[in-house]
Amino acid sequence: MSLPGTTPPDTALHWQTTLTRPSVEFDVEDESSREEVDQDVAPTEADIMTVTAELVFNEMPSHLIYISDDYETTLIDRETLVDLFRPELISVCKDLVSKDELPDVVRQKLRYAALSHRWLSVGEPTFQEMSVERNHQSTRPGLIKLRNFCQKAREYGCRLAWSDTCCIDKKSSAELDEAIRAMFKWYRNAEICIVFLADSSSISDFSEEVWFQRGWTLQELLAPPRIKFYGRHWDELSHSRNDKEDHSMLEALARVTGISRQNLLYFSPGLVYVREKMIWASKRRTTRVEDIAYSLIGILNISLNVAYGEGERAFRRLMEAIIQACREWQILAWAGPHSPFQASIPRSPLAYCAFAGASTSILLPNRYITDRPSKLGDPFFTMTKRGLELEVILVEMMLQQPAPRRPGGTQKKTQTIRLISDSADFFDVTAQCDITFLPFSQWAVAIVNYRADDSGKRGGVGKLKPANDYLCFILGSSIHSAHGGWQKVETQKIVTIRTKREVYQRVATVWL
Repeated sequence: MSLPGTTPPDTALHWQTTLTRPSVEFDVEDESSREEVDQDVAPTEADIMTVTAELVFNEMPSHLIYISDDYETTLIDRETLVDLFRPELISVCKDLVSKDELPDVVRQKLRYAALSHRWLSVGEPTFQEMSVERNHQSTRPGLIKLRNFCQKAREYGCRLAWSDTCCIDKKSSAELDEAIRAMFKWYRNAEICIVFLADSSSISDFSEEVWFQRGWTLQELLAPPRIKFYGRHWDELSHSRNDKEDHSMLEALARVTGISRQNLLYFSPGLVYVREKMIWASKRRTTRVEDIAYSLIGILNISLNVAYGEGERAFRRLMEAIIQACREWQILAWAGPHSPFQASIPRSPLAYCAFAGASTSILLPNRYITDRPSKLGDPFFTMTKRGLELEVILVEMMLQQPAPRRPGGTQKKTQTIRLISDSADFFDVTAQCDITFLPFSQWAVAIVNYRADDSGKRGGVGKLKPANDYLCFILGSSIHSAHGGWQKVETQKIVTIRTKREVYQRVATVWL
């Protein structure tokens, strides 16, 4: 449908961009006076439209649904959005006393609502359908959901709305790539995130709600500062305008997700506490295997090209990017199946849930034994052509002969092994490992989170204290090992080791 007072997209966005020269003369040396006067200059039309364009093209989705006063909906692009709101923005902003007020006023006028939901198996409205005239009274479940969402958006004072079903042209690889990279930002910038829980009528249903089990909805929970949950009949699930300000709702969300109230309220994306974020992601599933990685791009604030069809390579690329930028030794604390492309990288976030006994105590957030986190382990680990390069305390071990398998019995893929140290300083290590590694002729453990010295140089001396659990890898080597080096042995659980006394040992570099 056409919009009143608009011009076609190809003629939109025409305005004068040259700023008006102030009539005030300055002393060349009086820079502070210049800045003070500049701040008090009323905005010109060019100023208004420049600020508008910067917001629309850098902070908002590429397509939005415009909701008219009579609740008619039209899909518009960025150029049309600027053209549509131009008269109103100029009228409202021309009387401002300072250009500094512009960004807040423009943002308030262009506020939008974002939808978070679980996709239907069929029947969701597409970008192509929304781009042409359609039957607004359709009884298709997907369109009914969209109409209800738009109605709630208007109730929150938003004339613009965004839904991932129909506001992304998925036939355009460039637009899809931008949407995946920017989606966290779009949810964070939304005036309100409206969550539709199709399986819930009350908070007590959250434990069975599929929305909490999907990969993409993790960032949709964490990113928005304001969020509102609706049940299967579009009934409010709390009496708050913002459910992140509702105590009972926060308690229920923390309980079902395992995410702390602090993170639910004030989550900041980035490469800190990466292991904790992987544990959150491990409880969720995606339809496409690539989305396991792509759905974490915004949460980790990391750049990753989108290439559907690459399969499990996507998570390998994500982990390689994390390893190159992160300095937290905890991201190395995983067990279970490794990537089919790199033995030092886990196959999925599920590998970070492989706790075993005392290992949980050293891996909990803010628990770093008795040392400062910056002093533990090698902060300069990196990926190279030879694999993960890492400085460790290397302890050679002897394999105690495992129990023989019974003839004709069920052949297990794993077996419990016991490693005995050549040194009297270390306790034995027991682990359940993949039997394909048993033919190794040499064995060792690589201790990761030792206390580093203060030299700040590579090849220093590491310190271990008795009665502490230390994260370690089991390593094996044989004549068939690449470059005659060590290989990381796949274990079912995270492995730790203890010392019998205080140990000082020079670190060694391994490539895994």
